[in-house]
Amino acid sequence: MIKRIRELDPKALIASKEFREYVERQETEINRGISSLCILSILIQAGDDGLHGYKVLKDLTDQTNEMLVIEEGTLYPILRKLEDDNIIKSEREESGRRRKFYRVTDYGYKIFNHLAGFYSKLTEAIAPLFDVSVNLKSEKYLFCPMCANKIELNNLEIRFCDVCGHNIEKEFKERGMKND
Repeated sequence: MIKRIRELDPKALIASKEFREYVERQETEINRGISSLCILSILIQAGDDGLHGYKVLKDLTDQTNEMLVIEEGTLYPILRKLEDDNIIKSEREESGRRRKFYRVTDYGYKIFNHLAGFYSKLTEAIAPLFDVSVNLKSEKYLFCPMCANKIELNNLEIRFCDVCGHNIEKEFKERGMKND
């Protein structure tokens, strides 16, 4: 965000080199950790159709109200790393022109659910420090009490967290749900 501020009042705090460099560095650190998670979320929304890189950038920018803006020079190394780690896969396809489409692997869905759960629980935990509130949609998800993995409640046959192996039957019972 700070990097996009171009015209400065010379007296503004952000015009100070020390302030600006520090804030830019901190924003970069925060964004580095969540960029992959957000890219995975965008790809999961696309489902089996997948998305090409430009569409990932556009959707990410639009869905975050231009708060998380990733440059092409940053996106493609992230996509390559996710592919190298078997979290996504890519295929070249014709869609008016030849493009590489990215899709999340089964393993990638598991990684996403765990990281999304961790990030959600972390955000909930630190929210009071910033005077904000967080709604984790507990009617839709169960967050494993051991590892924070996000588990969709549409499959009541699940008995164990697929990340840490924790028996989640107790949590289902506490919610008055059956998982026979």
